Amino acid sequence: MKKSHRKDVIIARVIFALICLLLIAAIAAAVVHIRERFVRNHKNTQETQTESQISENVNPALPPVTENPGTEQSEEEEFVQLLWTSTTVNLRSEPSTDSEVLTVLAEGARLELLGEEEGWVKVSFAGQEGYVSTDYVTDTEPQEQEENQ
Repeated sequence: MKKSHRKDVIIARVIFALICLLLIAAIAAAVVHIRERFVRNHKNTQETQTESQISENVNPALPPVTENPGTEQSEEEEFVQLLWTSTTVNLRSEPSTDSEVLTVLAEGARLELLGEEEGWVKVSFAGQEGYVSTDYVTDTEPQEQEENQ
């Protein structure tokens, strides 16, 4: 083989190796890009699912409330939101079924709404504050419920 031909073969091999390296780099970049998009879409899907789970836990019969209703109003205009128990229910120390039961409330017990947290309402009953699941309260007075049936 001639010296010039041998040189051409070496140059061709070097060019082939560079092309292979470029293809590998392009494939790696594409994989990284696709993975980033997948992770971003997966996070968005989880956030959407979390938001829908939270909205499912909110009782549609209850209007949205702030932690301290009436703080922007004067003392005379202070608004107290009332709720009533729809069945016999436990008044708990924390918003969890694992927390201490402070007392058992009878059906139709009148509660003062203090706040709301993910499926629980913070209420005041006979001077005692605690939490009740939103599944067991209503904003309709018991007499009104009977008239509507």
